[in-house]
Amino acid sequence: MVQIKPNVFIIIVHYRDVKILMDCLTSLSKLTTETANHQILIVDNGAYLNGDMRFNAQSPASIRIIKPHGNVGYAKGNNFGIKEALKNRADYILLLNDDTVVAPDFLDALLETAETIPDVGIVGPKIYYFDEPQKVWFAGARFDYETCMLTTPGSGLLDDGLRSEPLESDYITGCALLIKRQVVERIGLLYERYFLYWEDVDWGLRAKKAGFKNVVVPRSRIWHKVSASSGGMDSPSRIYHKTRSHLLFARLHAPETLKVLHLHLFRDIAWLLIKSSDSRRFLKIRAYISAIRDYHFGRADKGPEWLWVD
Repeated sequence: MVQIKPNVFIIIVHYRDVKILMDCLTSLSKLTTETANHQILIVDNGAYLNGDMRFNAQSPASIRIIKPHGNVGYAKGNNFGIKEALKNRADYILLLNDDTVVAPDFLDALLETAETIPDVGIVGPKIYYFDEPQKVWFAGARFDYETCMLTTPGSGLLDDGLRSEPLESDYITGCALLIKRQVVERIGLLYERYFLYWEDVDWGLRAKKAGFKNVVVPRSRIWHKVSASSGGMDSPSRIYHKTRSHLLFARLHAPETLKVLHLHLFRDIAWLLIKSSDSRRFLKIRAYISAIRDYHFGRADKGPEWLWVD
């Protein structure tokens, strides 16, 4: 009897840096998977790609580009791709950041776990820093409902290579996330009000509440060029969207923490104002204040234009 291979759609939301995207695609071209049929959907969120763009010879052949209208954000951009994948009979959907490079066998390891462990709904690889290939960026997380904060055991440490068995997590980062079709059909799409950040935590908690497991697969490895698309770890754009989305997430999942979260944010603003010597401190303060204000006004778009000025 011939075993039918599952269909995997790899969705990459791309904003601006074509060189970073090409590095990602080149690594995907080296996938060794024989356990699935896969194709790639690039969601061009910044209108930087031509519809008939020819990728280099090392890139995968099965690439399609779809274009939303303007920069619609991470959640809505991925939802464009997810809807297209479901329409084309996807069994699995892999969300992958464009600023990643993958190991050739990473998809095989994810699929093996997804297919063999009962009740698994979402799986993800162990993720390392691209510039420090042995340092862990993500290997699972725990969410604390009493503080509305995440802890990420192992992050920032050199990998000792001792743990190879899959481990449960409260969520899988959207940097690289493989989800089963039936999970999407059960819990719905990404919540588009987040625009950037916290949408993956929301999805993971929704999956857990629906009875599915989120699992990290240490044998599956990728490397992440951290925050390359949003201007760096402490860019005003990242500060704004992480702040606005965190407040929205708290309101939905841990509303009793909102008062304390606001106090922490005002403390951070005061520190920047009084003690920081950062040359961009006033721009960062503006990002914090704008995020708090726009959360209360219910803003859900890309935010102020000045965040996106190079």
